[in-house]
Amino acid sequence: MDITKDVIWGLAVPLLSAAGLRWLLAILADRFFLANHSTGTDTSEASSTKQVFAWETCLPLALGAGVGYFVLNLGPWMPKANYEWITAGVGLAILVSTIVGFFGQHWAVRFIVLPIAYAATIVATGYFLMPTWDDLWPDYWTYLVCWCVGCFILSVKLDHSKELDTWPFAVVLLGSSLATAGIVFRSGSMRFAQITVLSFAVVLGLTLIGFVMRRPLLRGLGLPMVVFLAGMLLIAQTNSFSNVPFLSYWLPLAGILLSLIAERLISVTRFPKLHAISVVLAAAIPSTVAVVMAVVETMPE
Repeated sequence: MDITKDVIWGLAVPLLSAAGLRWLLAILADRFFLANHSTGTDTSEASSTKQVFAWETCLPLALGAGVGYFVLNLGPWMPKANYEWITAGVGLAILVSTIVGFFGQHWAVRFIVLPIAYAATIVATGYFLMPTWDDLWPDYWTYLVCWCVGCFILSVKLDHSKELDTWPFAVVLLGSSLATAGIVFRSGSMRFAQITVLSFAVVLGLTLIGFVMRRPLLRGLGLPMVVFLAGMLLIAQTNSFSNVPFLSYWLPLAGILLSLIAERLISVTRFPKLHAISVVLAAAIPSTVAVVMAVVETMPE
């Protein structure tokens, strides 16, 4: 294994690719929005308004992860085995989020179109990712239903929340990506861990550009990130012969859900610092416990 190659192509290039494309899309989005909403008599208001669509983050995610996946030769583009459908699943999630994002925040989109589109995407992804082995535990239908319901709840809550716009939740997704990669690595597959690390690199690049350009950081990434992380955890768990506890595979996603609950419990306007700390810790604690459990249980005797 060439460590230098892995660092460059697995971290630096996906990060820079995602950051560069987001920077370009942000400039184009601002110019298009201002050109179509400026009245010509009061440009100050139009200039201070920025319309952020989901494709500004989703397309860079596709580019960054795709570049890393291709140059590191992490798997085929035409899937044959169950786990090889992860690229198609993430790609479908990106496409759906991009299209739904164009329809804006109308109540019919938020509460009818988005849930139906997300549910269909998750069911299709879960169906192709889930192996049908006789000794699968939990059994096929229990596992598939629980995975789909969990992903649906988490992705919808993420994209209904404004937390994806903020730096504390960027920290949450970065930490959850690293924790997921660590657990996947301890499950026994370096290749699966490398695929998972791509999510960390891309999210970091998107976050940095969001900060520099003073934009909502990760808006629109709820469904793609849930499919990415939950898909890799499913793949690692069902293809592993390690002693990683079953609970370790799902605590990082539970941590993201706990962060969404924490942000509702503590007012961001009255207690901004406490709010940020609570959001980060709500995810950090379960993820840390999951990684520690995985490491302890897989240590040589």
